[in-house]
Amino acid sequence: MSFLIKRGNFSFELRRKLFHFFFGLFLIFILFYSGRKNLIIFLSFFLFLGCIMIVLMRQGRKIPIAYWLEETFERENVRFPGYGAFWYVVGALLLALFLGSADETAAAIVALAAGDSAATIFGIRGRHPLHHNPHKTVEGSVAFFVFTLPACLFVGWIGVELAALVTVVESLDTPVDDNLLIPITAILFFIY
Repeated sequence: MSFLIKRGNFSFELRRKLFHFFFGLFLIFILFYSGRKNLIIFLSFFLFLGCIMIVLMRQGRKIPIAYWLEETFERENVRFPGYGAFWYVVGALLLALFLGSADETAAAIVALAAGDSAATIFGIRGRHPLHHNPHKTVEGSVAFFVFTLPACLFVGWIGVELAALVTVVESLDTPVDDNLLIPITAILFFIY
C-alpha cells in the first residue's frame, strides 16, 4: 500500500481491497472444495481471458464488463488495463502450481488477499511512515501482519513466520507488484 495514495480515495481503495479480499476467499473455496487441479484450470482460464481483454482494451476497444471493472477498481496511471488483477491472478496461479500442499497454498492466499488488503485499508489512515520506505506506513505493516496470521489455521505456527516474512517483504520499496512479490516470497518460504 502506498502512503502516497490520496486520503480522499479511501472509499475507492476500500472497494478495491474488499474485492481483492473476497476474490482470495473464493480461490480458497475452489481449492478446498474442487481441488488444486481445478483451481489451476480456473486461474489459467481467467488469465487467458484477462490477457485477451487487456490486448483489446489497449487497442481502444471497450468491452463492457472489462470497462466496468477498470472504471470501478483500477487505479489511475497503471502500466496497462487490469494491471493489478493481472498480477494477482499470476501470483495465485504460481502458488497453485508450485506449492503441492493445499494448506500451504491457502496460507499464502491469505497473505495475498487478507494481508495485502488490510495493509492498504489501514495504511491509508496511517500517520507513521516506515523509516525504510516512506511510501508505506507502520499501521499498514502491522495490519498486514495481523491479517496474515489466519494462515496459521492452515499451516500451524509456521504461519507466524510466514506472516512476519511477507510483512517485511511487502514493506520494501521494490518495482515488483505486491500481487506477485507476496506469492513468490511464500513459494520460496515453503520450498526452502
